[in-house]
Amino acid sequence: MFSRISKVKSIVSDTVSFSSALQIGDTSYIDGNALAIAVQKKSETFASVDIHFNDYDIFKKPLYIPRLNEPVISSFSNPNPFIRVGNINIIGISSSSVVGVGNVGHARMESRVKHIREVPKKTEETPIEDSTNNT
Repeated sequence: MFSRISKVKSIVSDTVSFSSALQIGDTSYIDGNALAIAVQKKSETFASVDIHFNDYDIFKKPLYIPRLNEPVISSFSNPNPFIRVGNINIIGISSSSVVGVGNVGHARMESRVKHIREVPKKTEETPIEDSTNNT
C-alpha cells in the first residue's frame, strides 16, 4: 500500500458512535460491526423488556458479500506525498461508518438494525356531525 502523509487543517465532529471510526492517516484494515434493536412505543411509560439479538433472523444470517466477476485494473500516480484537506465539519458518524483521510487497504463495514414499532389498537371513533347542514 502506497504511504502518504495526511494533513488536515481542522476536523469537527459532533458524534462518533456505534462501531464507527474517524481515521486520519493510513490504515491497512478497518472492520466495523454494529447491531441494534430499536423499539418505538406510543406510551407514557416504558417497562423493561427482555429482548435478545438471537430472537431475530436478521442477526443470524451470514453477511452476503457479492463477488466481483469483472477484472479491476488500477493505475495511480501520486507525485505529491501529501494529502491536504482544509476544514471538515461533520454532524455525526454512526452505525458502522468511516470518515477517512488517507489510504485504506481494506474496509468491511456491517450494520444491522431491527425496528420494532408497537402501535396501540385503534379505539372506536365517534362520527363527526356535519355542521354545514342547515335544515
